[in-house]
Amino acid sequence: MMKPFLLKDIKKIYGHDAPGASPLSIWIRDGLIEAIAPVHEIETRAGEAFQDAEVLDASGWIVMPGLVDSHTHLLFAGSRENELYLRAEGRPYMDILKSGGGIYHTVNAVRKASEEELMRHGLKYLDRALGFGITTIEIKSGYGLDFEGEEKMLRVIHRLNDLHAVDVVPTYLVHTVPKDMDRKRYIDLVAEKMIPAFRRYADWFDIFLEKDVFDAREAERLTQRALDQGYCVGMHTNQMNDIGGVPLADALGVRHVDHLEILTDEDARRIVANENLFPVFLPAAEAFVFSKHVGQIRKVLDIPDRIVLSTDFNPGSSPVLDPYFVMAMAVLRYRISDPFLLIDAFTANPAAMLGLADRGVIREGACADLVCLGLENFEQIPYFSTLPSVEKVMKNGIPINPSP
Repeated sequence: MMKPFLLKDIKKIYGHDAPGASPLSIWIRDGLIEAIAPVHEIETRAGEAFQDAEVLDASGWIVMPGLVDSHTHLLFAGSRENELYLRAEGRPYMDILKSGGGIYHTVNAVRKASEEELMRHGLKYLDRALGFGITTIEIKSGYGLDFEGEEKMLRVIHRLNDLHAVDVVPTYLVHTVPKDMDRKRYIDLVAEKMIPAFRRYADWFDIFLEKDVFDAREAERLTQRALDQGYCVGMHTNQMNDIGGVPLADALGVRHVDHLEILTDEDARRIVANENLFPVFLPAAEAFVFSKHVGQIRKVLDIPDRIVLSTDFNPGSSPVLDPYFVMAMAVLRYRISDPFLLIDAFTANPAAMLGLADRGVIREGACADLVCLGLENFEQIPYFSTLPSVEKVMKNGIPINPSP
């Protein structure tokens, strides 16, 4: 049985203003937030349990919900730092892919890696994610491509969820066609064998809809197949080209569309009008591929409760796992002037998108997933994004010191 926990006299709690002069504290039992109130009220409410509680003085900290990183490729092998310099020379991302680099380089490394090697990589990066205050994270497959490779990745992702404190949301990603397989035969294999077989490992399905990767007709077939098998669906789309991804997502009931660097006004209106569709923006990925396009977040500012930011952590186009850096990039790249939108886009909004109603917020009954920051206010998060500010992370009410 976990001891009760009191996070005492907090400087500021995200979404809560302390009435009067008494600072608020958070009372946690059995991994849940049970009360948010001044200490004297919590003591009265808690009764004898108050005497047994572990107490942590938070008077120098601001506290926000644990972060939800909803788009990552965290599980991989190998490294592709050379591609950063190729892109700096002017080599387009798709040209690198066609020459055997990009995704294909990582595919080769993942296929050669054992499950234990992948586990070590995954655990290392999950430790770092937790140190940043990421308490829930989505991890995609997509670097195996063939049946055996994708299943290996999904098995490891499941093991990571069992072994690590961070909650992992597994996604089966159809990333591209293997270089060594006929296109039609591969798409048939995905539709008839891989999508049904991998449902046991993943609740989510994703596909990369892009010119020279998968077209709208192919994406429609595979997405519909995934929906028929009971997956929730997200979609990489409108990153480098607009080939009809948003209308397709809108028509099929896709839950989120990610990247959106190319977005017409008409498609933006489609997203805004569809209350079940979330736009996900990945500013670090845009910057690391030297994209001339900028995620069209300003076209959907009318739906602040559905806007999502994510790291897109991966070994090629976004070697970024720091969510505060991504928030800063959203200010610099998108000119977002509302710091609270940035926080919501990494907490409540992605939690709602993923159907996780018990996190991303600080309220009674929610998971005690919390981040304690040594800052004066929440506006400083993107401003001081390059300075370490995480003092303590709480996952299900258990305090964790951030990784150095």
